[in-house]
Amino acid sequence: MKWSPLGGIMLVGMLAWAQGGSNYSVFGVGDLHPSVGALYDGAASIGVALVSESGISTVNPALWTFVRSTRLQGGYRFRQQAISSPTETRAQNNGKVEGLLAIFAIDTAQGWSASIGFYPLSSVNAAVAVPIEARLPQDSLDGSYRMLATGGITVAHLGAATQLSSNFGLGVTFRYHFGLFRTERVTELHDPWSAPDTLTITDWLSGAGLAVGSWYRPLPEWLLTIALTTPVQMSTQQLWRYSFSHTYSDTTLKWSELRWQLPALVAAGVAYQRERTTATIELGYSNFRSLAYRQARSVSLQPLYRISLSIHRAPRIGGRRSYWQQIGVSAGASWQQLYYRVHGHLISEYAFASGLGLPLGTAALLEIACQTGVRGKRAPQLLREWFGRFTFTLSISEQWFLPSHRR
Repeated sequence: MKWSPLGGIMLVGMLAWAQGGSNYSVFGVGDLHPSVGALYDGAASIGVALVSESGISTVNPALWTFVRSTRLQGGYRFRQQAISSPTETRAQNNGKVEGLLAIFAIDTAQGWSASIGFYPLSSVNAAVAVPIEARLPQDSLDGSYRMLATGGITVAHLGAATQLSSNFGLGVTFRYHFGLFRTERVTELHDPWSAPDTLTITDWLSGAGLAVGSWYRPLPEWLLTIALTTPVQMSTQQLWRYSFSHTYSDTTLKWSELRWQLPALVAAGVAYQRERTTATIELGYSNFRSLAYRQARSVSLQPLYRISLSIHRAPRIGGRRSYWQQIGVSAGASWQQLYYRVHGHLISEYAFASGLGLPLGTAALLEIACQTGVRGKRAPQLLREWFGRFTFTLSISEQWFLPSHRR
């Protein structure tokens, strides 16, 4: 499906509303976040190879075999952007709940684990305003074209993992995708005889797929991992609504069901683990070339590539150590070639990350992560986005639910 209202968004200088996010997220399915939680954000990790006894990977379910306790996890992610065009710079910000995940350590001796939960896979949050001008024989009109895009895709998953031998683990999960995209476009002329008109496009999405992951330990300190999410056939119900403020009425046109395919994601990694410290190299690939959803005349789609380097020192909850010895730390860097070209230009993202794991008592863990980086570049018909992403994740283990001892 070609969506022409997106075609001219990045052609000229931009004025941003206060609430917004990455304006590149108006294309395709928005900004992708395959991994969830401050553990992975703080290490700039894809989540395919970073081993943790408290983390719940949404990319590689085989890593659940390393979790030694039943845990419940939730969090929040806040984003701050400084978006620059060749003529000006504006700040935008937004936040989103990181979902709710649970993992059950069924048999730690055999590595049996199961997980259930839901989390955001992609997010769309953009706010732009473009000046417009119409020249008439006797006069000229000027005004603005404003657009606000919000929404995203959420995944609900249910899966299990097991350690088939001392050096091999496997996991699989069923993933149901659902979400809502909403775009509001307002065209307004600065003329007393004209009235603004509003076009609102709302999409309801759904689709199901699988994720499969594995790990192999060729040597005691080395881990090789690979994970795959299958392509997902998405079904979309789309509603168009035109509103006219001067008549206090609207016109609604409901489209028939649209179908398109969310491409597969392939990720692989290598991890080196020494006591509490893990260093990883991770690669990710997803081919968006055939995506037929939320396209624009000025944009062509292509494969997404990602490389991540990270180092993580795991927190140590409980024990006879000082609190400072229990704290976990992480750092990392990532590079992405994003899945779209804008006016023929590749759009890349560079990010650096750091994180802390702070034990709370004997069963809870608060993780804090910060990512900073840049996406795109300031050039004619392009935007540059400096961003800061802050993630907070709280997880609690089964020890919180043990009955108290009576005397």
